[in-house]
Amino acid sequence: MRNAHYLGILAGAGLLIAGMAHAEDLKSGPGVGSRVSAFHPTHVTGPGAGGKGCLV
Repeated sequence: MRNAHYLGILAGAGLLIAGMAHAEDLKSGPGVGSRVSAFHPTHVTGPGAGGKGCLV
């Protein structure tokens, strides 16, 4: 049981280090000046379920 605990910690540390190595490649959201397409949500609950429309 103790070996499984240490193996889990080692695997978690490995994933953390691998994630940190690739962190510089990640970008959040669209780039500056890029076009953003419209968002058309579909209602899944409530009186408008199955319909499309603006939620605001």
